[in-house]
Amino acid sequence: MPVFRGVACRLCELLLLTVATIVAASATANAHTTGETYVWLNVEQERITGRVEINLRDLREKLNIEIEETGDGRMAVLEATREQVLEYISQHYRLEANGELIPLEFTTLGILDLPDDEGRYAQYFYQSAADTAVPDKVTVTNSMFVDDDFIHRSLVCVERNDKSGQTFEGEFAAMVFGSHNRTQELDLTNIELLLRPRDFIWQGVLHIWIGYDHILFIITLLLPAVLMYQDLSWRPVGDFKTAFWNIIRIVTIFTVAHSITLSLAALGLVKLPSWIVESVIALSIVLVAINTISPRFRDKTWIVIFGFGLFHGMGFASVMSELPFRMLNLVKVLIGFNVGVELGQLAIVAVVFPLIYLIRRHWTYVPVVLRGGSAVIAAVACFWFVERAFAF
Repeated sequence: MPVFRGVACRLCELLLLTVATIVAASATANAHTTGETYVWLNVEQERITGRVEINLRDLREKLNIEIEETGDGRMAVLEATREQVLEYISQHYRLEANGELIPLEFTTLGILDLPDDEGRYAQYFYQSAADTAVPDKVTVTNSMFVDDDFIHRSLVCVERNDKSGQTFEGEFAAMVFGSHNRTQELDLTNIELLLRPRDFIWQGVLHIWIGYDHILFIITLLLPAVLMYQDLSWRPVGDFKTAFWNIIRIVTIFTVAHSITLSLAALGLVKLPSWIVESVIALSIVLVAINTISPRFRDKTWIVIFGFGLFHGMGFASVMSELPFRMLNLVKVLIGFNVGVELGQLAIVAVVFPLIYLIRRHWTYVPVVLRGGSAVIAAVACFWFVERAFAF
């Protein structure tokens, strides 16, 4: 057993060091930014029309196109780089029917500036060739920007479908494409729910795995779960059952709290400025880390977890609220996303909990892992708080 504890101790220290290094290196990034591309596909009586909308950030970072976020010169840049971008689109977005490619003709360009800085997109309008009949079923392949970015997603949205007489009146049918599903079939005779809940389960898992602040918050909550605070000092719990139920209680409180605000925020019932949400999330990590080093809340810790969990839920909801449209059956999609968040959270617990339980009695656990790890996490979260609260 001492050998296993020694190995577990080294693994735990390595895990904390790796997490801290990754977070520090990514500290200037928005913890909830997810790359998105939108493809609109509308079915007219005699042809398919639509547009591809690419975030200007993706043009800069992934296609090396120098274009400003604002200014009159943006259209000139789009015109100058038209062929470069269209070549990329044609290689990664195509429509097929009965195994045959549906030719697409790209026409005009445009720029979409969403309100409240929700995004700026270059628009590339297209239509199918005039002599091409509209089929009953279309195979859609969409792999834009997912080759080197597994968290990027591209949504295909349908506003109207004249073939079946469907219009969605302010809501849009949509299906999500990513690194795990680049090709899907679309039945044009009856478009129902395209964005299936199971597609957003993976999005929920990804969101918590790339949400470094959420990961640190969970780890900071887990570190003292294998200990008890007595006589002004941390001591290891006596058995697995006690530690296990400590973990269950922590995860349950956090899950209930963030599920409430995730649902309310995604449905548009609660909304706070993102800088406030992000700042409070960073502050929550700082306070929980300090409390881990020198307990102050003690029996009131569950209130702290629940209160800050509400803000983490609004952070999770940013993925839903960033979508510039309302989706059909949003409640089902929301459930799928929430399930994904919980699965991602449980995966983190499944990795961390066995390690810290095994080494809870090792002499390095309290001074190095618990206090030292919490100090590093608090320092990173302090940087985040200042950056987000004061817009540095």
